[in-house]
Amino acid sequence: MPTVNIVEVGHVVVPPPEDLVVRLSALDAPWVTNPLIQRVLLFVDDAGGQQHPPFESLVGSLRVSLAATLARLPPFAGRVVFLPSTGDAAIDCSHSQGGGVRFVVAESDEADAGRLVGDADHDVDAFEALVPKLKADALPAEVLAVQVTRLKGGVAVGVALHHAVVDGRSVWMFLRAWAAACHGDAAAAVAAVTFDRAVVAIPGGEELARKHSAEVCAQSAA
Repeated sequence: MPTVNIVEVGHVVVPPPEDLVVRLSALDAPWVTNPLIQRVLLFVDDAGGQQHPPFESLVGSLRVSLAATLARLPPFAGRVVFLPSTGDAAIDCSHSQGGGVRFVVAESDEADAGRLVGDADHDVDAFEALVPKLKADALPAEVLAVQVTRLKGGVAVGVALHHAVVDGRSVWMFLRAWAAACHGDAAAAVAAVTFDRAVVAIPGGEELARKHSAEVCAQSAA
C-alpha cells in the first residue's frame, strides 16, 4: 500500500446558528451505531500536460468554499450528541461540543492517481488511506471530516460522514454544493434546505426515535 503522510490537521469553523439543535428522527437514530459513509474523489492531471492549480492554492480554495457551504448546511459542522434531559439523540450545531470540520492535508509520492483510477482491481487499502478517520466511536461524534491528498499525477479529496446525519443522496447533494461554491457559483451552491423534523411524519416517531436513542446512545454518551 502506498504511504500517505499527514502534513497538516486543522478545522474549518463557521459561526454557528444560535442554539440550533436538530433531533434525530426515527429514521436517523438507528444509524448512530453504524456511523460511517466514505467517498473519495480522484482528479487526475490531464494527459496532454494540463495540470491542476498548485496544491497549496487548491487547498486554500477548498477550505474557503467548504466554509461557505457549511454556513448553509450547519449540521455538517456539528456533533452527534445524546440529550439526557429528553432522551433524544441530536445534532448540536453550536461550538459547545467542539464544532467545526476536521480538515486534513496529506501527500503521497507513491500513490499514482492514474493507476488508482484505471486499475481493474481496486486497492482498497490505498483508497482508505485517502479518507480521514471519523471520530464517531463515542458521543459526541463528528459529522464530517475531510482529507485532501496530493498524489503522483493528481489530487484526492476524501470525505467521511456520519450515517445518522447523512444518507447516500445527501452526500452527493453536499459534494455538489461544495463543488459549486469552489467554482464561485453561489446561486447553485445550496438549494433551499429545512432542518424541521416535524415534516418527517411517522406515527409514534418521537417515541420510536427516543427508544432507539436510549438503546444505542446512553452507553456511549460522554
